[in-house]
Amino acid sequence: MSEFTRRNICEGVNFASITDDRFKLGRLSATLITPLSKESAAANALLSCVLTRSCKKYPDFTALNRKLDSLYGAALYPSIRQLGDCQALTLTVTGLDDRYALDDEAVSSQLAELLCSIIFDPNVTNGKFSDEDVEQERRELIESIDADYNEKRTYAIKRCIEVMCKDEIYSVGRIGSREDVQGVTHADIYSAWKNLLSNARIELTMLGNTPPEKAFDSFCGYFDGKPRKFRYTPPTPVTPGEVRRIAETDDVVQSKLVMGLRCMIPQTNEDIIASALMSAVLGGTPTSKLFMNVREKQSLCYYCVSRVDSYKGLMLIDSGVETDNIEKTEKAVMEQIELLKSGCLTDDEFDAAKLALKNVYMSSLDSLAALQSFYIGSVLQKEMMTPEQAAKAVDLVSKDRIIELANTLQPDTVFSLVGN
Repeated sequence: MSEFTRRNICEGVNFASITDDRFKLGRLSATLITPLSKESAAANALLSCVLTRSCKKYPDFTALNRKLDSLYGAALYPSIRQLGDCQALTLTVTGLDDRYALDDEAVSSQLAELLCSIIFDPNVTNGKFSDEDVEQERRELIESIDADYNEKRTYAIKRCIEVMCKDEIYSVGRIGSREDVQGVTHADIYSAWKNLLSNARIELTMLGNTPPEKAFDSFCGYFDGKPRKFRYTPPTPVTPGEVRRIAETDDVVQSKLVMGLRCMIPQTNEDIIASALMSAVLGGTPTSKLFMNVREKQSLCYYCVSRVDSYKGLMLIDSGVETDNIEKTEKAVMEQIELLKSGCLTDDEFDAAKLALKNVYMSSLDSLAALQSFYIGSVLQKEMMTPEQAAKAVDLVSKDRIIELANTLQPDTVFSLVGN
């Protein structure tokens, strides 16, 4: 079992350590959380990528990688997530646990110092990041956006969100649009860096078996005396009006159907667990209502999956279908939702969903990457839980609570992507 502790460094900055002696690597990350904004999303995303290419101490990609190689092949990389109406930018460095280093070398301390250098002392000259670094990372971000377009399931989900949340910040997405990335200037990137250091909520995480004190002390030194003013405003519930229906054509063999529904925005950790379980009951597992009835019994689609964003109060149900079955599939999905609302939930369905969700939480303990992802995904909760605590909380959810949550589901948008 992993041991979890969390300490505050200063306003808006927390340090969490997850100690587990099963791993030979250590993992140290800094996640900067900021409200989503169309004006800054692309600049923030580009900044997080540029920061991992160099810093003042190692002023080019080659020098930085030479340092990483000297630390037993350590690795440094960025990742970008969307948490409700917030953007989460994570810089992660992984390296050999101190137990396995030669001559008692303190690898963890050097990794902490390197991560601090990346964040607080980047390769900036006269308010400008390296041209080469910026243009390389800009190309890669644009390629990533283009890849999402070419993956039609991903594209359909994204378009449904854009239509559904047209007048909401949620539609901006985790890295902004292709045009936004193309338009980011050096001044935008530098401004994003200054703003994030002062205003972002920062969650520092150390995973592995190395004592966290040295890393904790390193970060305390960098943040000491720096003014901070992060404020998080949770999304407000949105009441949908008439269901919007949007259809697009493209060169696809298998049509895509995405149904967007509004649901209750959970207020507590228990609500969040219950929302995840509701989604598992409906369409999150191979024993779910949508899989067993819409896909298997009626053979209307190739897949039918539900997912819920608890921070936003939004559920998406996406399917791969034959064009002639789009309307039938939508009707069949709504029938299953109505059955759940009316209390049609067997013990077998409920128990299978609970077992599947608990397995999701507990399997996050099997790798440092999954464990880090679990904690980053829960940083906006009022009180963070461990995977073990989340799994135990699943057993406390009642059928009545699932049915109650299901009755908050309200159809909002239906998006379909069909062949030319």
